[in-house]
Amino acid sequence: MTGRRSRFPAAGEPDHRRSRQRRTVYRFPATVFRPGPANICLCHILVASLALAPLALIFSVWYADPGARWLEAHYLYLRTSIALLVIGAGLGSLMILLGAPLSSLLMLGGLALIAATLLLTLARCCNGFFRTLFGRPLRDPKSYLV
Repeated sequence: MTGRRSRFPAAGEPDHRRSRQRRTVYRFPATVFRPGPANICLCHILVASLALAPLALIFSVWYADPGARWLEAHYLYLRTSIALLVIGAGLGSLMILLGAPLSSLLMLGGLALIAATLLLTLARCCNGFFRTLFGRPLRDPKSYLV
């Protein structure tokens, strides 16, 4: 022919027009707000900060059914971590409030329950974060233990 690349590639030749098309590039801020490992790691950090745990709960409910089974397990693990935090802190606070007029031993038991809840929640957050980071599956996402 003329030595120029024709407008339409011949059979067997690669189509160079497709290589010029824009590809979807996932940038850091965008991947954090989509279901995936980056969002799961962010949620574990949010739960570990304690003050931003409601935001992590919103993410874990919002992305509860992303389609991949391992993602569903991680989001269920996040929700059970938050439930553990709410139940333990609520019961500990109730024990402290009831123990104020009744017994100081009940107040100390409430403080111990809150401390144990915080330690278990922190251990669960570290476990979930590192398992997500290294791509390992969770053992039992429905359990309240680590």
